[in-house]
Amino acid sequence: MKTWNFTVFLVSVVLLVGSLKALLDYWQYDEIAADVAQMLLHQVSDAEVREQVQEAIANNNPADARMYLSLASTFGYAVPAAEFEAELQRLESPLNTARRTVDDFTAGFLNGNASSGAGVAGALTSDFTVVGDARDLWEQYQLYAKDEPVNELIVTLAGVGVGLTAATVVSAGTVTPVKGGVSTTKLAAKGGRLTARFQKLLLRQGSEVFNYKGFLSAARAEKSLDGISKAAIKAYNPQATQAIQQTAEQVNNIRKASSTVDVVHLLQYVENGDDLLRLEKLSLKYGTQTKGIMKLLGKGAIGTVRTLRKSVGLLISALASLVSFIAFIVSFGSIRLKN
Repeated sequence: MKTWNFTVFLVSVVLLVGSLKALLDYWQYDEIAADVAQMLLHQVSDAEVREQVQEAIANNNPADARMYLSLASTFGYAVPAAEFEAELQRLESPLNTARRTVDDFTAGFLNGNASSGAGVAGALTSDFTVVGDARDLWEQYQLYAKDEPVNELIVTLAGVGVGLTAATVVSAGTVTPVKGGVSTTKLAAKGGRLTARFQKLLLRQGSEVFNYKGFLSAARAEKSLDGISKAAIKAYNPQATQAIQQTAEQVNNIRKASSTVDVVHLLQYVENGDDLLRLEKLSLKYGTQTKGIMKLLGKGAIGTVRTLRKSVGLLISALASLVSFIAFIVSFGSIRLKN
């Protein structure tokens, strides 16, 4: 009888250990996106939304003012659009709009820096005609020739941009989304809006496509923008574009869902690929209101909540653990009584 009790005890121990291991193996979590509507309700006041509208008007940015008013209407803030209509109509008059558009587009096209929709459009237009990327490569090469610090990310993205522009012609535009994403990201980098971690990710991905060190070395023999572009194409590896393609397409999707200028602002919240994916999903859901949501809530808007994944495997392993534990207690108690 003692042998039988000891055998049952050993079996219960083995079953308990095995079921506990199974339970731990099934201990998995799902990442649930933050509830933006609830966050706005509890964390942002009417006064804060009104302040953003007023700030946009003061900065001669009627587009942002309209965006915040739209956000106020969507989420039930007591910030009536009629309160600001007269001022907005003044800013949106044909003369003011034309002046703002021409000045900003020209500045964006010529120097690649922009903070308005027209300015970003000008910067992207210059990139799609190679002029912008060649200009940025030339500026960085001049620093290199003087032994001054070079922005490796700008060189890399501009070099990738030159290669993609050539590929856009050959592919009849199929790589245009990638080109748009790379140019937008470069614009954000030039404006100092990218986090250090995201810059490292982009540099790692871009370096697989563009040999920036090889380009800088080869550029010594070139004396013109056209020569710089040719040196860039030689340093470009079209077979490795997959490394940066997904990231660039996600950035371009955010740009299309929100706006050309908003994505430059939004990228400052991205640290890694997961952040970029969540920002893409947020922008696809909220569109042009995404910038306002991120500015009011910060990075918490693309945060997640971990919830235990309830599966059949989890329930079975939990039940098996309970049964084997009871068997262990019973058999152990029986042995003690016999002793």
